[in-house]
Amino acid sequence: MKCPKCGSLNDKVIDTRQSKDGTVIRRRRECLDCGNRFTTYERFEEEKIIVKKKSGDTQAFDKAKIIRGILLAAKNRPITQKQAENIAEEIEKFLIDEGKLLVESTEIGDLVEERLRELDPITYIRFKSVYNEFKDIKDFEETLKEIKKDSKEE
Repeated sequence: MKCPKCGSLNDKVIDTRQSKDGTVIRRRRECLDCGNRFTTYERFEEEKIIVKKKSGDTQAFDKAKIIRGILLAAKNRPITQKQAENIAEEIEKFLIDEGKLLVESTEIGDLVEERLRELDPITYIRFKSVYNEFKDIKDFEETLKEIKKDSKEE
């Protein structure tokens, strides 16, 4: 670690402490050239997911947007805040595990739809109608046919 006083890279750690939540390590160091003591902090770097919108713009992944979209579609339906949060967490974990740090917004929407379809068909249809920008009743009819077909196959 570079000494802030003299710029030397020659130092030693004289004390190490971990934060209560275990996310940060504090180290006291002493420069072996000038004797200056200084503190450094070590943190893990969270992987950031970037979402590419339909318009081409990019923005940071935001679980709150997923939760908000689910809860809006689930109004007066038996889906809890906790279930919506779990879906958002699951999607974030899936994307990180797959190494998808740049992801299309459509893929996130598809992942939400997939989970809602299993959880509650009405919420799934509501979400899909907004997300896929249904234009008329035919779009709803096609989605209902898909659901009926899938339920007969099970």
